[in-house]
Amino acid sequence: MPENEKISEADKEVINKLLLELATELDLHYDDEDMFALTPSFSVIKDGVKLLNRVGYPVHPDVKRILARFNKSHQ
Repeated sequence: MPENEKISEADKEVINKLLLELATELDLHYDDEDMFALTPSFSVIKDGVKLLNRVGYPVHPDVKRILARFNKSHQ
């Protein structure tokens, strides 16, 4: 993202909430052995986490936990 394109605090919060909603839904409806089918969705979540990390905004701990669950199921 170019330096002159800033993300507002409200935008960061919306992104964080969207990541939490998506991750939570996936966590609730899929078992570990079925997570392979969710790779495209988790790629989006990972991109969102990278964005928030890059702009210095904390990612919700549940998003991190669910992402770790996905990563563990792909080892």
